[in-house]
Amino acid sequence: MFDLLGNSRRRRVLRHLLEEREITLTDLSARIAAWENDVAVTDLSSRQRKQVYSSLYQTHIPRLSEHDIVAYDADDRRVRLTGDTERLHRFLDVEESHSGSSYQWSRYFLWTAVVGSAAIAGNWLGTAPATHLGTRDLYGLLTVVFMMLSVSFVMAVEGPKLLRLGN
Repeated sequence: MFDLLGNSRRRRVLRHLLEEREITLTDLSARIAAWENDVAVTDLSSRQRKQVYSSLYQTHIPRLSEHDIVAYDADDRRVRLTGDTERLHRFLDVEESHSGSSYQWSRYFLWTAVVGSAAIAGNWLGTAPATHLGTRDLYGLLTVVFMMLSVSFVMAVEGPKLLRLGN
């Protein structure tokens, strides 16, 4: 499954099919081309459409079909989702949850590093309030803060998956 989902175009195909269980290959390729080129479907060039259509027809749809995830009707040129939708949602949601929350978490790490660096600089320069802590105490406190932040990050991003593995 991971090998199949390793390609962003195949993931996009599956996302569309999870929303609309059956669609013509022409419509599917147009929607994916629009997403990849960040334009409306009506603004696509024929080259952009053909590029995605050929790729889906020759490579991605047959590959997904070999694994019984989609079915392709060559007469009607329609693609239909046949795989386990719950399983597909789980795999695709993992990727989305990483991309959606990583920006927020990167800000937490950044600000912790900035405040920690300011405290260390204040300690070296002998300015308050950093002078109330010894160097070892300050480094120990910052280490604990980063460890707690890291554990929180892992639980927020991987927690649901880790809890499912325990069952």
